[in-house]
Amino acid sequence: MTFDLWGAAYQIMDGRCSGDGFRAFRSWLAVTLDRDTYERVLAEPDTLADVPAIRRLAGRETRDWAADEWPQAFAEAGPDEPPAGQPWDFDDPREVARRLPRLGRMFPRIGEVHERGNVHWANG
Repeated sequence: MTFDLWGAAYQIMDGRCSGDGFRAFRSWLAVTLDRDTYERVLAEPDTLADVPAIRRLAGRETRDWAADEWPQAFAEAGPDEPPAGQPWDFDDPREVARRLPRLGRMFPRIGEVHERGNVHWANG
């Protein structure tokens, strides 16, 4: 698992993807996706834009998702292993556009992140 995959999960879930959330997301991927799709997503996380369960969430705010739509809802938390690769700022729109262009367009961020990763949701 990589920081790019974590960034993808973070983008899809509008910044609501802590370390525990990422472990659950990884487990959800393993349980939900067929092997070919799973391997493709691991190699290129932006291909999550092609996954029907993810596409159904696009254009909707996370507060409108049903509990069973969250891409971690049915997953048990997996092993606690650090992501591979270089960490990057998931809240930097330029980095998101560079690393995850399709997901960045499908899931524009609504929340505003402040110091220490605390998320404060924009009004309206």
